Amino acid sequence: MSLEPCVKPYSFVRNGILRPGFLVGIGQIRGSPDQFNLYQPGRPDDAKTVRPTYLVSGAPVARRWWLLLARVMLKSDDTIDRANLRASRSGLVAALAPRRWRHRFFAGGFSTNVIFMLAGTALGQAASVLLSPALARIYTPGEFGYLSVYTAALTILGVIAALGFELAIPIAASETELANLVATSVGALAGVTGVLSLFMWLAPDRLLTQWWLGPLTSYRCLLPIGFACVGGYYVMVAAATRISAFREIAWTRISQGLSGPISQIALGLLGAGAPGLAIGFIVGQSSGTFLLFSRVILKSASLRMAMSWRGVKDVVRRYARFPLFASWSRIIDMAGSGPVLFLIFSACYSSEIAGYMFLTERVIARPLLIVSTSLLQVFTGEAGQAVQTDPARLKRRFRQVVPRQLLLAASWIIVANLVAGWVFPVLFGHQWAAAIPYLRALSVAYLAQAVLHPVSTSLQIMERQALAAAWPAGRLALVLATVMVAWRAGLPAVTALWLASLAQLVACGMMLVLISWSIGQIERQWAARSVGGGE
Repeated sequence: MSLEPCVKPYSFVRNGILRPGFLVGIGQIRGSPDQFNLYQPGRPDDAKTVRPTYLVSGAPVARRWWLLLARVMLKSDDTIDRANLRASRSGLVAALAPRRWRHRFFAGGFSTNVIFMLAGTALGQAASVLLSPALARIYTPGEFGYLSVYTAALTILGVIAALGFELAIPIAASETELANLVATSVGALAGVTGVLSLFMWLAPDRLLTQWWLGPLTSYRCLLPIGFACVGGYYVMVAAATRISAFREIAWTRISQGLSGPISQIALGLLGAGAPGLAIGFIVGQSSGTFLLFSRVILKSASLRMAMSWRGVKDVVRRYARFPLFASWSRIIDMAGSGPVLFLIFSACYSSEIAGYMFLTERVIARPLLIVSTSLLQVFTGEAGQAVQTDPARLKRRFRQVVPRQLLLAASWIIVANLVAGWVFPVLFGHQWAAAIPYLRALSVAYLAQAVLHPVSTSLQIMERQALAAAWPAGRLALVLATVMVAWRAGLPAVTALWLASLAQLVACGMMLVLISWSIGQIERQWAARSVGGGE
C-alpha cells in the first residue's frame, strides 16, 4: 500500500495548558485522530501498524503548512525509513498547500515547467546583469569588443557542434532512441571539436583576419575549448528537455549566471585582460554542461545501458536529414540572428563599437531571455510530442506564446529606452554613455528576436528542414547586405545598425508566418488521415 500524507487537528497539553495543534505523519488514519496507522510496504502484516506522532502547534494548516512541512522533514521516527519519507515529500507538500495552489503548481504541466524554467533563468540572468556594472568598471570597451567577437564565433559555430543531431533528441520515440541520439551527438561533438582544433592550430593569422576573427589570433586555443563546452551544453539541454528535467535545466541557468561573471571579475582583478573575459565565459558554460551531465546521464543507468553501436547506426539513418540540413542552416540562422553584427562592426568600424553593442545586449537583450528561453525549452519539449499526436495542441501553444511574448518584450524595451539615458552613466561609468544610441538602434531587432525565439525550433520539430534552411539564409543575406551597403556608402555605425535592425524585423515576421502556415498544413494532413482511417 502506498504511503499518503496525513494532517489532522489534534489538541495536546504543553506546560499544563491545553493547546490546539495538528497530528502529522505519512500513512493512513483509521478511527479517531489519535490513531495513526502507518503502512510500510515489505513488512509483515502484524508489523505494519505503528504509531509515530508529530505534534505541531500553530494556526490553521492553510496558513502554516510550511511549518508543518519543516517539522516532518527534519524529524524521523524509528518506524519510518527516510527513503519512504523523501519519496512522499511531494505528496506531503501537495496535501499541506492551499487547495487553490495544488493544481497549478503540482500538476507538472506546461505552466509548471515554464515556472521552473522561468525561475532558474531569471535568477541566472539577474546575477549576470547585476554583476555587469562591476565588469564594466574593470574592463574597457575594447576588451568587451574582444569578448563580443569570441562569443559571436562560439555562438555561430556552437550550433553545429553536434551536427544537428541534438535537435532530434526531444522527438526521440523511445528511451533506446534517446540514449543512442545522445551518444551520436557526443561523438559528433568530439569529431567536430577535433577538426576545429586542427584548423585553429594551422590557420595563419591573415586567414582569421579575413574571416573577421582577427582579435582571436593571440589566444586561438580558447576557441576549441569554448566550442566543446557550448556544444556539450546544447546536447545535455536537449536530453534534459526530452525527459522533462526542467528543474535541472533551471539549476544550470543559475550556475552559469553566477560562475561566469564571478570568474570574469576575479580574473579581471588579477589583470588577465581580455582573455579573462573569455576564460570566465568558458567557466560559466562548462558549469552548466557538467551539472546536466551528472544529473541526467550519470544518474540514469538505463539510459547508459541502452547505448549501442547498432542503435547509433539506426538513429544516424533515421535522422540523417538533421545534419544534412539543420547543421548548415542553423549556423546561418545563428549568424543572422545578431552575433554576426559583432564580427562585422568590429571589422568595419571598431572594436569599441562592438563593445558598446555587447554591453547593450548583455543588460537589455539578456533579460528578455529570462522568459523566451524558458518558453523555448518547454515549448520544444511539448511540441516534440504534440507534432506526432495532436497538432491542434501545437497550434494552440503557438498562438498562446507569441502574443504574450510580444507584449512582454515591447514593455521591457520601452522602459529600457526611457531610463537608459541616466542609468548607463551611473551604473557603468561615463565611458559607456556612448552605448545609448546603439541601444536604441538595436531595440527593434531585440523585439523581433524575442518574439520569435520561444518558437524558433518549430520548423525543425515539424521536420521541415528544407524550409528551415531557406529562411536563415535569406535573413543572413539581407542583414549582411544592409550593413555592407551602409558601410560602403560611408554611413555612420548607428545608421547602419538601424537598417540592420529593420532587416531583422522583416525577416522575423516572415518566419512567424512560415511557422503558422506549417502548423496549419500538418493539422490538415492529420485531419485527412483521421477521416481516411475512420472511413
